Amino acid sequence: MSTRPPPPTPTTGRSVYGLRVYGLDHVAELRGGEGPCPAEVTVEIRQTDAPPPPPVPVDERRSVRRLADGRHLALDRAAGRATFFGDPLPADLLAHPYLGPVATTFSRWAGRETFHAGAFVLDGLAWAVLGSRTAGKSSLLAALAGRGVPVLTDDILVVDGRVAYAGPRCVDLRQPVPQVTVDLRAARGGTRWRVSLPPVAPRVPLGGWIFLRWGPAPALVPVGAARLLPHLAAHRSWRQLPSDPAVLLALATLPAWTLTRPRCWEPLAATCRLLYTTLGTESGRPAPSSGARGTA
Repeated sequence: MSTRPPPPTPTTGRSVYGLRVYGLDHVAELRGGEGPCPAEVTVEIRQTDAPPPPPVPVDERRSVRRLADGRHLALDRAAGRATFFGDPLPADLLAHPYLGPVATTFSRWAGRETFHAGAFVLDGLAWAVLGSRTAGKSSLLAALAGRGVPVLTDDILVVDGRVAYAGPRCVDLRQPVPQVTVDLRAARGGTRWRVSLPPVAPRVPLGGWIFLRWGPAPALVPVGAARLLPHLAAHRSWRQLPSDPAVLLALATLPAWTLTRPRCWEPLAATCRLLYTTLGTESGRPAPSSGARGTA
């Protein structure tokens, strides 16, 4: 088999997850960022149909892993390179989910923490939304986006100290959120509905944590620091890589809540209002009184 030549290296790259990514200029979800991002980690993305190298568990230098679809992904920290082995990936899949393991691994190598989480921005602060794959993170973020609330990232949150980085400009849903007006299109081979997001600042101060849980009615219950640290540890990426305990302890001092709401669409508007009110008060500024679009 022949090796396809890598795409031409652009002059500026794309800013996403605190990375400066080269080789993905054709990916629409990585366009439209609001200016350069300081202290970015440079990564070049390549694709090839050459035979892949043998698997190598992730360590502090490199990783080669077999992906669920049979492709292989090789990461080289020293070279600043990520190589996908296999058939060419469509642009929408490169944006998400295939950029995910590249971003999390290179970010962890850079000393940053990464979490299976989304995040939205309220009063200039990023609020992380954490939960299992069926906890409704993306549907909540889509509902907030439909009300004019900036969404920072959908599925992966990269933090450097108390700074959170923006992800691709999309949220992926298994089904549309009723009565919420957003720009939707089919993505990922028709398995997801993709919400297009407007540009957002490349990095935002982290305000705190929201853990999702299903319950009888919308409610926010504070999470104490003693419980927060193990909760955060459970949602971290690549826990086999070393972390600075002081960083994790600092993250565990931020405000945190458990958000419960029913497994139905009707209380979604009340859930969003509860977040506005509580987090607006927590940030020391009034909750937003305008900018909402649509209802749920």
